[in-house]
Order: sequence, then structure tokens, then C-alpha cells
Amino acid sequence: MALPGKEATIAEVASIAVECIDCGRNRWWKPAELRRFGVTAQTPLAALSGRLRCSACRADGLPGAAISIQAAFIDEQQQRRAEARMLGEREVPLERSRRA
Repeated sequence: MALPGKEATIAEVASIAVECIDCGRNRWWKPAELRRFGVTAQTPLAALSGRLRCSACRADGLPGAAISIQAAFIDEQQQRRAEARMLGEREVPLERSRRA
């Protein structure tokens, strides 16, 4: 999570719940899926709702701009496990020592 006084960014979330206030449609998005909306890892969460629109409302001719966002943050333990898994996959097995 963000430090006090620092704004949370997309890089700190595991997924984002996006809900349209007008029609009630909701969906969970992974940060990588938001790239098509011009979202990068450094995009602040506060700026995200201004970039997203409800496709169902837009299809009906409505603005679809009343969006509510809820972020599921990556906890430290989950992040450490992911890093350990990534390092474990890259490790080369050591040769066994020979006894004389």
C-alpha cells in the first residue's frame, strides 16, 4: 500500500473492481487488462475513474461515466511469495559435492 502522504498507484493492486453506478454492471480487472485505457503502473488510482466508461451504458447512448472503483491491494506476504517463486524458477541446481 502507499506510504502516508503518497498516492496509491496501479502497481500496488492485485485487481480492481469497477462498477457502473447507473446500470449496476460490475467487473474485476487485472492491472494489465487496463493498458488499453492508457493506464500504466504509475497511474494513480484516483485518476482511474476518469479514464473508464461503462460499455453497456455507452451502447444505450448514455455517458457511462458514473464509475465506482474498489482496489484489492497486494499484501506484503503475497508479494514475497511471488518474488520467491520467480527466483526459484530462475535458480540453477547446484552440483553435489564429491566425498573423498
